[in-house]
Amino acid sequence: MLRRRCLFGLPSFEHASLRVPLTRNIRRASTQPKPQPTVTSTSTTPNTRPHSRFLPSSPRLSLTYSFTKYFLASAILLHIFFEYFFVLELAWGISMLPTIASANDWVLISKLYRRGRNLHVGDVVSFKHPDKMGEYAVKRIVGLPGDFVVEGSPGKGGSSRMMQVPVGHCWVIGDNLTWSRDSRTFGALPLALVTGKVVRVFSFRQGWRKLNHGLQPACAESDAVD
Repeated sequence: MLRRRCLFGLPSFEHASLRVPLTRNIRRASTQPKPQPTVTSTSTTPNTRPHSRFLPSSPRLSLTYSFTKYFLASAILLHIFFEYFFVLELAWGISMLPTIASANDWVLISKLYRRGRNLHVGDVVSFKHPDKMGEYAVKRIVGLPGDFVVEGSPGKGGSSRMMQVPVGHCWVIGDNLTWSRDSRTFGALPLALVTGKVVRVFSFRQGWRKLNHGLQPACAESDAVD
């Protein structure tokens, strides 16, 4: 059935069955509750700290963590000190008598002179032995690159031939010439093998003592007393 309606003075027709669903939909929409906005609440409790899985959760674990941290830091600092600054080593052998005793003498080695930095003739140095793998030796420098040295032992029946120390090498000799295996045996020592310079010697009987230069100028036999 059509019913006639007047809208703004113009005739219009509307079926009666079409109004019922529209009215019902409007009523249903009006009766549904409106969604409330969600509000996120934040905690205002003071002195709260987020939990981290990297931090210990008990006092015992905290103590272990602190001990491990300080132990590793100390180990790293000691390694750096002994590797790049100073190290105290026990010396043995008779090749450096009488400067260094054959036993019970400790030598303080400065690593600031490693690889031949700022070395001079007469210095006592520590180096990796070129013939014995894993061993170290202590000798005195008698020649630097460009210097002329005697290959053998003067006045000991050895070779008196002169040679020039090559670049990047040095010539080392033990103070006890008779019982020393040095450059007279293995030749010029590469400066890259030098691990440091001996600056002090310590013994429980004499305490700390400084090393002397050790070298004396050679005297010709004609200069002797008539």
